[in-house]
Amino acid sequence: MERNIAVTLVLLALCVSTASAVRGTSWEAQLLEHLLQNHDSEPRPVLNSSHAVTVKIDAALAQIIAVDSKNQQVTVNLWYRSYWTDETMSWNASQFGGVSAIRVSSEKIWRPDIVVYNSLGAYSDAFADSEATIYSDGSLSWLYPVILTFTCAIDVTYFPYDEQTCEMQFGSWSFDGFKLDVHNRSAQPDSGNYLENEEWELGSYTVRREEFFYGCCPEPYPVVTMSIFIRRKTLYYNYNVVAPCILIVFVSLFGFWVPAECGEKLSLGVTMLLSLVVFMQIVSQTLPATSTSVPYIAQFFGGTIILVGVSVSLSAFGIYFHFHELNLKPPPTWLRTILFVDGYKPWQLIKNRKKKKVEPTVIANEGLEVVSMDEKEKEAAEINAKVSRFGHNGNNNTGLGVQVTTHMEKIDQNVEALRKTSDENEEQEGLRDMWKTLAVQLDKVLMIGILVAFVVMTAAMFASLPPGILR
Repeated sequence: MERNIAVTLVLLALCVSTASAVRGTSWEAQLLEHLLQNHDSEPRPVLNSSHAVTVKIDAALAQIIAVDSKNQQVTVNLWYRSYWTDETMSWNASQFGGVSAIRVSSEKIWRPDIVVYNSLGAYSDAFADSEATIYSDGSLSWLYPVILTFTCAIDVTYFPYDEQTCEMQFGSWSFDGFKLDVHNRSAQPDSGNYLENEEWELGSYTVRREEFFYGCCPEPYPVVTMSIFIRRKTLYYNYNVVAPCILIVFVSLFGFWVPAECGEKLSLGVTMLLSLVVFMQIVSQTLPATSTSVPYIAQFFGGTIILVGVSVSLSAFGIYFHFHELNLKPPPTWLRTILFVDGYKPWQLIKNRKKKKVEPTVIANEGLEVVSMDEKEKEAAEINAKVSRFGHNGNNNTGLGVQVTTHMEKIDQNVEALRKTSDENEEQEGLRDMWKTLAVQLDKVLMIGILVAFVVMTAAMFASLPPGILR
């Protein structure tokens, strides 16, 4: 008996709960039937046709997916939200079991045809098949996520230290401001759930409302513009582009230390020059083909290539000085002066000139000619004197004396030729050493000059960036 009573109570409880569930579902079904019965989703949801439908929109920025600088496109993930009032879809909640809000497919109701004017997607992409929420007072909220790709005029003048402002223009495609009035829902759009991008830093996300007048129509066309201000993160480019470029320049400067006898002196500089050109080509592939401005990174590479090219060209002069053979003459004074050769440095020349002006010149033994003869010439003179005396002592020895004298003259001529050749060889060797020293000094001066020029160029370029852009 007690068992039967327990089973009966359980069945009774199940029936009560099922009845309650059926009653709750039926209220929503009755409400949907009441709202959608004879409802037309085409006309504007106003009872007076002269009234405008006020639509408030908001687009929460969830993520910046990609910024295509070459094609000047930006892809973002937005949570689109729009709010308006449908005067034909209100009800008394007490008549429908206290149901004050209901969700319905957005395709069954009127929706504002608000699109992004600069979007690259199809027109139908702006109308997602999502649920809209209807409240008892007739107000509606339509929320859905969308991945949007739109155009953005990207200025690459300061690339990779650039800042970009990209705008999305929301407005009605079919209705003017007298039929559909678009407003921003809040003064500051939502970016609380924004996911950081690896390449770009979000600076600000703002919104403003504008009205445009076109030549075809006198009516205003309101537009809500949402601006995304972003800054490029420069760590990647500093580490993978700028730093290798600076390293290549310093390696090319080491080429001035390579001896001229080594055949790799010019090939090292040419290799570094080709490396810079390859780097520049890789970077240019990521930039839009524009003639309005030259990116900062391209200017940096261009200046660096010019400096490395000049250093390679001038290295050839150093090699020419080192192996200077034709018309071997002493280096001119002006060349030794500009290369700061010891004894010919500008301050040394000025000092020597002052000494010459102050100290009097003393000329000693004026009118006397000093003739220096080496030991061989003295011996030859003594032999000639003896032979002459010997020849005068007897007539029979006259021919022998003349013959000895002739041989001695030939010996003197050969000795003089050997001495002259030796002097010329020593002089030529001294000139070769002088030109080699000049080549070494040229390499030092060029290395310091190119290094100073590169440092000044780099500092000037980075100093000319707008304030706050260098991070």
